[in-house]
Amino acid sequence: MERDINDFITIVRQKNGIIKITHNLSNEGNIYKLLRDLGFRKAKLNKKYVYFRRESGTVILSSFQEMKDAFRDILKKYEFTNIPDDIRYDSVLNWYHNRRPIKENGLFNHYLEDSLTEFEGEILVPVDPKNKTRKFNTENLLTKLEELKFKSTVDKIGTYCINNPLYYKKVGENKYLIFNHFNSKNKNNDGFDSWLATYSTENQIGSKKPLLIEDIRLNFILDRDFELIENYLH
Repeated sequence: MERDINDFITIVRQKNGIIKITHNLSNEGNIYKLLRDLGFRKAKLNKKYVYFRRESGTVILSSFQEMKDAFRDILKKYEFTNIPDDIRYDSVLNWYHNRRPIKENGLFNHYLEDSLTEFEGEILVPVDPKNKTRKFNTENLLTKLEELKFKSTVDKIGTYCINNPLYYKKVGENKYLIFNHFNSKNKNNDGFDSWLATYSTENQIGSKKPLLIEDIRLNFILDRDFELIENYLH
């Protein structure tokens, strides 16, 4: 996606012919708008601020440094419109490194401070009171689903979490118990949601919207929540 370079920098042509690259509040605000468009946010969680990114229907822990790096990477690609012929690539990067335009200030908060839903908050904090690791929770549930002979596919349309695995088992007439593995490629921030869904045929799971759907437990943990699905398995 091409963006206008003048949205992010101000080019000053001095009388002695020297070209100076700087930025003003409008440019800075546009940087924060861009970060917001990329999904970056900050919010309070347990009385502390966390940085995160909304992506593919879920949230991923991030950091202030990752926000800066994301904008820097866009600058490095240099895919902008309206770049004057006498502005060099390295001049723009030097401006970024010397002026450090991304700052935690009121303008930053105006564009990027947000609030978390209860579900998002559960994803971003440790979820097991016994301090079991997220990795253990994931492996524990996957082992149980295999034991219970759940089948697997991929969510191709984003009903649950796009391009992430689905595990399902028929539990009634056209009714299926479904687990979606969100953030499956991010082992520091993955987990499972559980659903009861109705499909006309099994092969529609992951490729068609269900006729009916209800959540059983978001952020499902086997040791804590198994009783919620136990009746469906008999």
